[in-house]
Amino acid sequence: MGKGNRKLSCCTTENIGLDLSSCWMDGETGTGHECRRAPIKTVAVIKPIDIEIRNRLGGFFRGYNIISYGFTDASLNIDVVFLLNGYACLCRDGIATAKPGNTTVSLVSGKKPKGLMQQLDDSEIAVVKEGQGIYHFQYMLDFQVVVLEELPRQEKAWLEGLMAQ
Repeated sequence: MGKGNRKLSCCTTENIGLDLSSCWMDGETGTGHECRRAPIKTVAVIKPIDIEIRNRLGGFFRGYNIISYGFTDASLNIDVVFLLNGYACLCRDGIATAKPGNTTVSLVSGKKPKGLMQQLDDSEIAVVKEGQGIYHFQYMLDFQVVVLEELPRQEKAWLEGLMAQ
């Protein structure tokens, strides 16, 4: 694994340097310049199969889990979904090929990304609300959208601790 890897008590995290700037073209959202400046960070969480995480966020995790965070509601769009889906598929070749369905993607936004939700609906991709602040959908892989302002305090603290690794 690359530089910046850390071992949690149950999982290994790895910082991923992905350039998501191609997802925000001028004029698409009306706030393209603002979106590009958003500090988006992406980490991979590699969870051993015998470890169970007992909260709604971590309960979604499988073997290889990509978490992208720092989105605003305007910067999280369907292009981000496509890019991260492709990246995860490339990673699966070397990391998570043991079982199909072993990879998840979590998208963390401060506010509910209404534009993304509309784009998913327009693309006939069903989004299921899994409780306060968590939305699931499937696009080749399993995705969850996490809305920080809607999450209960304890889950928000757990996620912020994970992202700080």
